[in-house]
Order: sequence, then C-alpha cells, then structure tokens
Amino acid sequence: MNLGEEQTPHRRMPSVKLAAGVLSLLLAVSAVGATDSGDSPAASPEELLKEIQLLREMVEQLADERDEEIAQLQARIEQLEEQLRKEQADREQDELEQIRAEAEEATAEQAEAEAEAEEQRRVFVGRQRNLQALNPEISFLGDVSYDWTDTDVRDQFLLRGVELSFQAPLDPYTRFKGFLAAHQEPAELEHEHAVEPPEEEDHGHEHDHINVGVEEAYMEWVALPLNSRLRVGQFRQQFGTINRWHPHALSSVDLPFAIRNAFGHDGLVGLGIGMDFQLPGLWASSNGLTFEVVNADNGSAFAGSDFRDPAFLLRHTGFFDLGPDTYIEFGLNGMTGPNDEEGHLDTTLSSVDFNFVWEPVERARYRGVELRGEYMLTRYETEDIGTVESSSLYAYLSWKLSRRWIVGVRYDDAELPWPGVELYDDQPFTEGLREQAWSPYLTMWQSEFVRLRLQYQHASRDFAWAHGPDDDDRVWLQVTFAAGPHKHEAY
Repeated sequence: MNLGEEQTPHRRMPSVKLAAGVLSLLLAVSAVGATDSGDSPAASPEELLKEIQLLREMVEQLADERDEEIAQLQARIEQLEEQLRKEQADREQDELEQIRAEAEEATAEQAEAEAEAEEQRRVFVGRQRNLQALNPEISFLGDVSYDWTDTDVRDQFLLRGVELSFQAPLDPYTRFKGFLAAHQEPAELEHEHAVEPPEEEDHGHEHDHINVGVEEAYMEWVALPLNSRLRVGQFRQQFGTINRWHPHALSSVDLPFAIRNAFGHDGLVGLGIGMDFQLPGLWASSNGLTFEVVNADNGSAFAGSDFRDPAFLLRHTGFFDLGPDTYIEFGLNGMTGPNDEEGHLDTTLSSVDFNFVWEPVERARYRGVELRGEYMLTRYETEDIGTVESSSLYAYLSWKLSRRWIVGVRYDDAELPWPGVELYDDQPFTEGLREQAWSPYLTMWQSEFVRLRLQYQHASRDFAWAHGPDDDDRVWLQVTFAAGPHKHEAY
C-alpha cells in the first residue's frame, strides 16, 4: 500500500501533460479546418510546426518519465522480495533451532531414564518373563465326522483325529517340529464270515479304541551347503505330494485308495534321516531331490516291527512356473525295502505325481483351481505266490468358488498291491483285484480356524473286505477345527 501511495502522483502528472498536448493538437487541427472552410482566421504554418514540435517533446518527456517510473517500481519490487526472503530465512532458522533444542532435551531425558533403568537393573534383575521366548508354538487340532454307509457297517460319529502340535526354532541353524496324534479306528464290516471276538473280550466300545502316538517328531538343519537341509527323527515321507500332508489337511475326507492300500490309513511315516537338495534349473524352473533312509516298519508295505534292513526313498521334483498365477509340478518317486523278517524279500514302489495350481494373484483368496494326481506301480515279492505286481491311480479336481466355498471331485482306480487284506466270502487273493470310486465333496471354510465338509462316495470292487462289501455308498459330514498358529496346512 505504501508503494502504491508513493507512486500515484508520478503516474498522474504525465497523464495530465499528455491530455493537454493532445488538446492543443486538436485545437491546431481545428484551426486548420476552420481556415479551409472560411469560418475563422487560419493559423500560420510556423505556428503549427511549433505546436507539433512541442507535442513531440512532451511525448518524449512522458516516455522518459514512464521508463524512470518502471525502473523505480522494479527496484522497489526487488527490495521487497529480498526483505521477504530474509525474513523467511530468519523464521526457518528460528524453527530449526527450536527443534534442535527440543531434540536435545528429549535425548537428555531418555538418557537419564536409561541411566536410572540401568541402575535399577544393577540392583535387581528378574528374567522370569524371558523364559516364555523359549517355549514352542503350541496348537491343537481336531477332526470329527459322522459316517453313514448303506452296508452292515454301523453309522457312527468318529473322532478321526486330534493333534497336538509343537514347533520352535532351536537356534539359527536348526528347528524342531513335533505332532502328537490320536485317532479312532473305523468300525469293520459285520460280515457273516468275520471272526467274532470272544464274549469275555467284548466290552462295549473297546473295539473302537483310540490310538495315541507320535505322528511326527524331528529336528531339521537348514541352509546347509549345496542348498540342502537335513532332518532326523520321525516324519511323514516325501512319497508323492498327498502323503506329506496331515490327514486334517487333505482336500477330501479320506486318503486316496492307492495310498491307503499301499501304506495303510495313516499313510507312510518313517523313522530315520532325510536330505533335501535344491538343484539348479536343469529342465524346469526349479528342481529338487529328496533322499530318505528309514526303518522298514510300515506294516502294510514292508516288514513292520520285524524289519531287519532299512528302506530307501528317492524323489525328484520339477517345478514349472507358467506365469504369475499358474504353476505345474511333476514328481518322480521310488522306494524299496524288505517285507519279511529275514530281509530276503523286498517291496518296490514307484510313482509319478503331478500338481497343477491356478491362483490369480489379486484374487487368490476367492478363486483357484487345483488338479492333482498320482500313478503308482508296486512290486511285492512273496514266497508262496511269487511276485505280485499292481498299478493304481487317483486324481482330483478342486475349484474355489469364493473365499468360503470349495467344490471338488476325486476319482480312484486301485489294485490290491499284495495279500495283506483279509477278504470275505472265502475269496482268495489273486493278482488284479480292483476297486474304483467317485467322491464329490463340498467344503465350507467358516474361518481359517473352522472347516466343514460334506462328501459322498460310490465305490465298486471285485472283492469284499473288512470295511465294505463289493459295492457301497458312503456319506461323510466332517468338521475340523484348529486353535493356535498351526492351521490345516498342506505343505
């Protein structure tokens, strides 16, 4: 405002002079016009030239004064801008000094508090709460179902399994996992040729006793040379993909027939050592190799508790990354071990498994497709009937409709691999006895802690055995729940 008030008189004076000059010029021109028309005496040419010269001088003076005025204004603007910058710099410096002072004060208070705490620690130190950091992660998992069948097997609720899980890192190089499991054996077929237990041994539900045992308990060294890791203890073995999963983590209620017939209802679990190697990308995006040496104590495939020699397993996996949403994995598996007490007869198993998974990155919780399967060959040496060979397969498709709902179907086509199953109706074991089944299922995840599943199964067989006749239909209603950090994981 001061700038405007100071410069206003300078701007108005040239304007008055300019107006006067223009008025004089108009008078001169009017005089010339009047002379031509004869109304009044005409001005002489000399007078007109003087007026013109005067007007030219006034215009030049006005231009000089305007240039001077602009220069003064520009100088004033620069002066004000410089003053503004200086004041702003002074304010920023003051604020910075204030922040520094506050920081120094806070640092001094913190140092004083730490010094007081250190002094108190010197007086008394209690580390009872630090012991909690040494406790493992503990989880409890439950699996309950209602089984209905159209056979003579009674319909009943089953405690399919409960699991107490312990997991903890032991140090930067090793970790530990332990799983205590209990499950209820399903009832067998009440067949006319079944052997009845003595009456004095029938105590109501004793034939439905619950088996309790150690499902897994092993420690593992990680990040070893050659991109390897070593585990020692009892663990679920890496024969295919499905066998590695705990029963509560399966995509269907029951194990596929091929795995159940080969290794029993609990799958293949071994006590020994295992090595995993991450190989360079040879023929796939990623290659892995697994080698395991365990006791041949599986009662279905090997010698059971009477084993003399160990069993050996070798698995190779090839992982193909087909994009951000899709991958496919192939596995080649081989295992051999003794099936008699002397160790003269062997069981050899081999299989190829595949896993196709599609999960859109942005909607993995709501959409997804899994296609998994395995083809298995077995060769079982016996003294009585020679070598028994069999082939079995299974495949299932699982489709995630939303975050909660999953539908799927499994197909089984399996041969009895060896004469380890008691057949009814006086039917002798012969090579090539088969069973086939279709099993559609519907899964609802109430949350990551609670899952419900409804499964139907229609099976047709060439034989009758302890868990069903030649053909049967079954329905399962399954509920699984988990408390703790270990959920229904499939890995």
